Amino acid sequence: MSNCQVLFSLMRRGGHPMIGQPIAMMRHEHDNHGENLRALEALTDGGLPPAGACNTWRALYTGAHKLTDDLMEHIHLENNVLFPRFGA
Repeated sequence: MSNCQVLFSLMRRGGHPMIGQPIAMMRHEHDNHGENLRALEALTDGGLPPAGACNTWRALYTGAHKLTDDLMEHIHLENNVLFPRFGA
């Protein structure tokens, strides 16, 4: 069972005295995702496709931007809305 599965199983049951550990692990994973997204932004020149990029490249950059936005929203909701409800 993954850390995420353990955590959400505990949350569905209303919490657990040891819930802080899996939440801390998830926050650490979120930090790693943030580092990876910053690397992606650097590799893609801030998300700007190269001059003269074909439609396929433009779609790739658009998709990468959408992934970044969606993941950042997901991380924000977990870190700032969900986890505090369980004291972490």
